[in-house]
Amino acid sequence: MAEAFPGLRERLAAMGAAGRPRRAPDDARHGPAFEVRRTIRPAHEVFGPGGAHPDDEGALFLDTETTGLAGGAGTTPFLIGLALVGRDTVTVEQYFLRRLAGEPAMLAALRGRLVAADTLVTFNGRRFDWPILEARSVISRVPLRPPPDHTDLIGPARRLWHRPLGTHRLTAIERVALGIARTDDVDSALIPSLYLAYLRTGDASGLHAVFAHNAQDVLCLVHLRRRVRRWVEDGEDPPPPVDWEGLGVLRQRAGLGKAALAALRRALANEDDPAARWRVAQRIARLLRRDGRWDDLLELWVREAPGRGVWRARAMVEAARVWARRFRQPERAVAALEDAQAVVEWLLATGAPEAEALAGEVRAHLARYRSLLRRAPPGQTPARSRQPTPSPGASGGLAAPPGC
Repeated sequence: MAEAFPGLRERLAAMGAAGRPRRAPDDARHGPAFEVRRTIRPAHEVFGPGGAHPDDEGALFLDTETTGLAGGAGTTPFLIGLALVGRDTVTVEQYFLRRLAGEPAMLAALRGRLVAADTLVTFNGRRFDWPILEARSVISRVPLRPPPDHTDLIGPARRLWHRPLGTHRLTAIERVALGIARTDDVDSALIPSLYLAYLRTGDASGLHAVFAHNAQDVLCLVHLRRRVRRWVEDGEDPPPPVDWEGLGVLRQRAGLGKAALAALRRALANEDDPAARWRVAQRIARLLRRDGRWDDLLELWVREAPGRGVWRARAMVEAARVWARRFRQPERAVAALEDAQAVVEWLLATGAPEAEALAGEVRAHLARYRSLLRRAPPGQTPARSRQPTPSPGASGGLAAPPGC
């Protein structure tokens, strides 16, 4: 047709429709629609002299590359990367769809690996990889069932690095936390178009970087899981930058209260933002209350947590609660609240937005504790009062430092 109409080919090219794309060669259009690529490396090359951790041997590390990044049943995983850790080796398997017709065979092969695994380890797999695989398994009539445990590392990554790095993308964490720099890596956003180009033309040269990217991702999951377990469960300190508050939360969820408290105290010491300091102090206070460490709780509110303005007043209110409820000394509670009231009056004069609500709270506590003092016998404090144990190096009683 182009020969019959001179200039047609040029006009079509200008419109972006120069003609049909080159058809895939015979070896891409025929033969197996699904293939497995397997790489086996000695464990000491991957982990160093320490070798593999015994708990890694029952885990299946999984990462997918798909035809789209939005998810949904129409998104097809064309490359499934798996890492399996043995006693002396680390095996990376990559299940690749040479043609979309091979999807049932690929999912059947994946099912065998899932059945044999105790734990599935992913990065954002609960929200992306696994829902896509589950949807495609229904469409392909190849039912998949996850292992008993699914560890999604995006949660710990968000806790540990999102605030200091401004992101918790795997490539950023790999570079900063693991000390691994990728070279000539392909952008994840380009991967779907590279595979679609392969389906149209049969030219797989553009996919070499995709295979390398996927293999690096699953090996990164192996390293990241090992490091996170050392930092959370074994109490080792991760290299900076790290969010110490997030580390404390992870250790607390793991039932490691002492290690959690150490991380949270480090977060409080390093934090400059007043709102963040208050949030961290509240987390520390919950741990101290749980363990009945009232002396440490009072020390927290009087010496460690107070800042200026609103935060100082709030800390004095918390200190008053401890004086009255745990030490049975309402006179010390009243003294702390009077300090808080002086700060609140200054805040009201400056028009601070939180001052009105805080003033009402301070007045209510003052009225209550003054009432307790009036009901106490002359010259005596209420029953069961006791003195807190001063912390080492503290001078005199646990009184609030002056100033607003």
